[in-house]
Amino acid sequence: TFTPVADAYVKSDEPAANFGRASSLRVRSGSQVVRSYLTFTVAGLTGPVASAKLRLTATDPGLGGSVYIVPDTGWSETGVTYSSAPAMSGAPLSSLGSVSTGQVVELDLGSAIAGNGTYSFALAGGGSDPVFYGSRESGTPPRLVLTLAP
Repeated sequence: TFTPVADAYVKSDEPAANFGRASSLRVRSGSQVVRSYLTFTVAGLTGPVASAKLRLTATDPGLGGSVYIVPDTGWSETGVTYSSAPAMSGAPLSSLGSVSTGQVVELDLGSAIAGNGTYSFALAGGGSDPVFYGSRESGTPPRLVLTLAP
């Protein structure tokens, strides 16, 4: 299990603002887009990854959103903005429906984690009412949960 080395959310209506020290990650679609970004450093694996999941705890209910791979462009938690955020690539790895406050959810990352290395993801979509998840600055930080093949 790994915690993010960086996480932040960005907002389309404040394209130059940074929310890297916030205690929440947020996802919203519609007239005001809000996306969250996470980077994990995976080290010490001794075998191939059989399963990878992103575990989040909802702190405010809503539509859960989707997870995407983003290039590890060296974005920083205290520097990323909506204008500078890395682009999401391809189809979502997985998506969530409605989530409730306190609910722990897992998004399947498929084969996105190949082994030791640095991996970045974006949370996007959701509904017009934002959903909040605990950030690494909260008491309920995101977790990357890996299961190794036997």
